[in-house]
Amino acid sequence: MQTTRFTRAPLLSAGRASARLGMFVVCAALAACTAPGGQPDKAGLGAQASNQAPARQTVLRRDLAPGLYELVVADGDVFVASAGQSFKADEGGAIYRLDPDTLETKAVIRTGRKPYGLAYDARTDTLYAGNTLNGAVGAIDLKTGQAADYQLGRATAKGGFEHVRQIVLDGAGERMFVTNPDTAGKVWIVDLKRGIIRHTLSGLRKWPAGAAYDPVARRLYVGQGGEYGVTVIDPDSGKILRRFALDGAEPFLVNVALDDPGARLFGADANSGRLVVFDTATGRVLATVPVGESALDVLYNPVRDEIYLSNRGASRAHPQGTGAITVIDGASYAVKARYDLPAHPNSLALSDDGQALFATIKGPHDDKHPAYRADGLESVVRIDLR
Repeated sequence: MQTTRFTRAPLLSAGRASARLGMFVVCAALAACTAPGGQPDKAGLGAQASNQAPARQTVLRRDLAPGLYELVVADGDVFVASAGQSFKADEGGAIYRLDPDTLETKAVIRTGRKPYGLAYDARTDTLYAGNTLNGAVGAIDLKTGQAADYQLGRATAKGGFEHVRQIVLDGAGERMFVTNPDTAGKVWIVDLKRGIIRHTLSGLRKWPAGAAYDPVARRLYVGQGGEYGVTVIDPDSGKILRRFALDGAEPFLVNVALDDPGARLFGADANSGRLVVFDTATGRVLATVPVGESALDVLYNPVRDEIYLSNRGASRAHPQGTGAITVIDGASYAVKARYDLPAHPNSLALSDDGQALFATIKGPHDDKHPAYRADGLESVVRIDLR
């Protein structure tokens, strides 16, 4: 067991921004207050917003900021990570706090490191941000403004750090699970109460990327690529228990989600553009559903018994494509709806009542793509599921 301890520090400063937006700006700990590229504060509601009341719209879209990645519903609002236009590890980013009904900006947290992944612990009112390029996770206490910096990835021979990707929390156990999507990737298991790394699981083979935790069975499921689609881990002992295999072409389950009562695991297979449903007790594949090229995120909604998948719709072979969000019935696995949202739907999150779906929509980098924008602004979408 490693005994690396992490330090805590207060946030550097806090102040008010535009009174019209009711916005405050918070500068993250241990970092300069640098804004991401582009001019996100000038973004208005997208074309789909029109002049109707947002509550009456099926799809509300807002252009927000460059470099949008994961988003979470936390403390009643929607938090969105913005890494900016560049991929320079020494530049900062921002986390936007949005009204869940209108998508208007309520607050901006400026960060000295670029945030990509997000997770929220309601028990402690703490927001966790994955700083992929720095191999670290930043924790922000939304009540006190205190921050902690968890350095997980080690420096590499080529420069930079081992990357972090998915952050999964075990609130009751005061633990954090973080994946490292390398060709021989890792999973870090962090004791948040003691501030130490409890276990580092190395050699998980290819690209351990997405993860989901079952607090009742005390099992961590990690989606990955290569020979196996899923690795099942006992986080108490830090040992691999079993692996779920997939027939056919090499899979890459880039994200996974759990239906705990139904003992099902849902995986977004990026390589085959499909949803894969596993029986968690046996590892047997219960169903596969095609959704489109480059499947990315997956989410299960127990309130409506629905599964949501985003797919980018583009790849190296088809760079000009655009993607969508697919709604799948949780009982029959029939496709119920599809929302075409150019260019590239990315991460998904659910409202607390399970009746609204939020997503980030990324733009293409290629200026020849029909959806390319010179200002680099990317979008957030709210879908009324009713």
